[in-house]
Amino acid sequence: MTQPAEAWARALLPQFLDLTASRRIEIDIERGALEAGDDPVPVAQEICKVAHKIAGTAASFGFSRLGAQAQRVEEVCNQICTLSGPALPLAVRQDLLPALDELNRELDSALVGTN
Repeated sequence: MTQPAEAWARALLPQFLDLTASRRIEIDIERGALEAGDDPVPVAQEICKVAHKIAGTAASFGFSRLGAQAQRVEEVCNQICTLSGPALPLAVRQDLLPALDELNRELDSALVGTN
């Protein structure tokens, strides 16, 4: 990064972290809906939107692993939206929930590691 870019990133980092913490809450709420048995397709669509926002900004602030994992969640959600029948809950259990667990680990690292 150039000096102006670094200064810009440092100045906006607190806002990024606040937004990211809010987005984590949104994902946690949607995960709760999944675990409560809500229709996984609209839930995955909402998670996809939030993950896309995280993926789009994380690398700009030096959180490349967070951005990559958010992108992975986004990809899994898009895949889930194409499924039906028994493949759908199976993909939620085997793909989406573990991807969300990893995203939470990366979020922990970003949010706790910067305080």
